[in-house]
Amino acid sequence: MSIINSENTGRVLKRENNIRSGLSQGILVILLLVFSFKLHAQQDPVFNQYMNNLLTVQPAYAGMSGYLNITAMSRIQWVGFDGAPQTNTITMQGPFKKYNVGLGLSIITDRFGPVRQTGVYADYSFRVLIDNDQYVSFGIKGGFNRYEALLTDLAVHDPNDPVGAFDINKKYLPNFGVGFLWHADNFFLGVSVPKIFRNKITSNSGASIYQEEMNFYAMGGYVFDVTENVKFKPTVLARWSQNTPTVVDFSANALISDRVWIGATYRFQNSYGLLFQIFVSSSVKLGYAYDLTTFRPSQYNAGTHEFMLSYDFPVKRKRFCRFTPRYF
Repeated sequence: MSIINSENTGRVLKRENNIRSGLSQGILVILLLVFSFKLHAQQDPVFNQYMNNLLTVQPAYAGMSGYLNITAMSRIQWVGFDGAPQTNTITMQGPFKKYNVGLGLSIITDRFGPVRQTGVYADYSFRVLIDNDQYVSFGIKGGFNRYEALLTDLAVHDPNDPVGAFDINKKYLPNFGVGFLWHADNFFLGVSVPKIFRNKITSNSGASIYQEEMNFYAMGGYVFDVTENVKFKPTVLARWSQNTPTVVDFSANALISDRVWIGATYRFQNSYGLLFQIFVSSSVKLGYAYDLTTFRPSQYNAGTHEFMLSYDFPVKRKRFCRFTPRYF
């Protein structure tokens, strides 16, 4: 009897796992269709620690901190789904010619379901002193995005469906963007359009299946001195694109003893989470963020993890060169 019961239990557990796996895959397909193909939500990288990744959407940020910096970030979304989105970025940026000029480079890889994207963009910013401690920066970025979709790897119910009949192999989409920032040691305010061209990808039949959209960004932040050892920094990043809902990210962070950042984030009607960052040394900063979606499928996944590593290279400080505190 015990052997029979064990076999029955095994069959039940296997059936439940199959149902759960099928349900997860079904929900993922729906999410990808809604967020990726209809709303184009994954065209630009979305991070909770966006203040450490601002260069990907704001070319005027290049060199703003006054340090030669390299930052690597990895965002693993919707843990528990096969083929869920995963985004990795490496940004390099620093000042040039006594802080008047900033140079930057962004490398972005994005994977979700059958889609693979890789973007490489160079950034140039020019900074003008308008007060003793305030600057305006103008930036431009240029590069390309390589797009491919392995559609033939998808399991389809209709073998005659033309959508999955062919792969999309390494389509190169050149683009450029512009940005503006007004900033000082304790605040910043800016706008940007990181992609201006609306590149299209068509199938073999000539039907348009993908299009890059112009995303308009507005961003800002301020640092308040709460006590001698505590600073409070609220920031906001808003994104708008034609025919899509506005996306607004809010964050509130406390800096303790100029060493540890602790904060919370909220993406309007989308997700909420916590983040933690620590200066391991004067040059090295580590960060971690975790968030959960506010819509119903959150019960089927283990949330989103985000990791960050930032390094400031030692540089020789020249006369008149401005090195602001690393609040932004």
